[in-house]
Amino acid sequence: IDCIQMGGQCLLEAVGSEIDAILDPVLSRAVVKRGRTAMIIKIGGEEVDYDPKFQLYLQSKLPNPHYRPEISAQCTIINFIVTPEGLEDQILAM
Repeated sequence: IDCIQMGGQCLLEAVGSEIDAILDPVLSRAVVKRGRTAMIIKIGGEEVDYDPKFQLYLQSKLPNPHYRPEISAQCTIINFIVTPEGLEDQILAM
């Protein structure tokens, strides 16, 4: 939560094929503006100050991760692992 408030970067490692629902407001950038400059995001029922410089990185060890369509639409997915199985899945998905 500190990195959200201070505008830092946050890296979540070894994310599985399902992403916890508590991250939905962060992924969808459900930010509410209060006053002229204050920005608030609600995480787990708690209102937290939000800095627009905040960046979230999710790292997965899955060879070809498949996430819900909503997650794929809200994030940029980059696959750094090149395996024959992963390439085959990507080619067959076209």
